[in-house]
Amino acid sequence: MLDRTLIDDIRRVEQATGRNDVLSGFVRKLESDLTGFGTAFSDHVARGDTASAVRAAHTLKGASRQLGAQALGELFADIERSAKAGDYGEARRKFDSASSLIARSLEALKHA
Repeated sequence: MLDRTLIDDIRRVEQATGRNDVLSGFVRKLESDLTGFGTAFSDHVARGDTASAVRAAHTLKGASRQLGAQALGELFADIERSAKAGDYGEARRKFDSASSLIARSLEALKHA
């Protein structure tokens, strides 16, 4: 579920800086962003701010991939594609149907 090489890179940064909270801080931020995504995405679409809706998905795609949560990154790549195509309902359905993937990905990151 995780790309261990990316996790290992973050762990090396922790060692080099003498900090042990880099990965956990990134995971907390990702979890917070994931928690607010559905509401934020819908609000952007309702206001007609489609660029922000696309950007929200794009941001989570990148954050997930940088942390090594590849399946989660692919989910948000799919959501971003749907939003770019103007199919905001499909983008929201993809997010809503992925609660299990999101939970598993976060759990894996917390235990990495």
